[in-house]
Amino acid sequence: MRRTEAKAFFANERTFLHWMNMSVTIGSISAALLGVSAHAHKNWGSDYEGHAIFVRSISLVLMVLSIFMACYAAWSFNKRGEMLQAKMDGPYDSRMLPVLLAVILMVALLIVFSGAVAETAGWT
Repeated sequence: MRRTEAKAFFANERTFLHWMNMSVTIGSISAALLGVSAHAHKNWGSDYEGHAIFVRSISLVLMVLSIFMACYAAWSFNKRGEMLQAKMDGPYDSRMLPVLLAVILMVALLIVFSGAVAETAGWT
């Protein structure tokens, strides 16, 4: 019978905590963006209404992404834990989803950055 070392369980837990940390960070950024867009929409008048709606939609996408990441982290932690307890041979990694999440985050940051550049240059 194959022996599973304790460090494998700790690595699984560490991976889970890293995913949850990233999820909470993205969720916090999203909540801050929602708060700023609500304040801008309410207090700065109709001049910023379009920008507030744009920022609100970006922040809602990031919030959904954050919730999805937390659910994925929990599912992955449980699946890997079961595989470790059953002493199954790998694969223990996930190649597609982290790349997909990174691409989504880069696109969101690019949209926010290009909006800031357009605002600074006076194009909007």
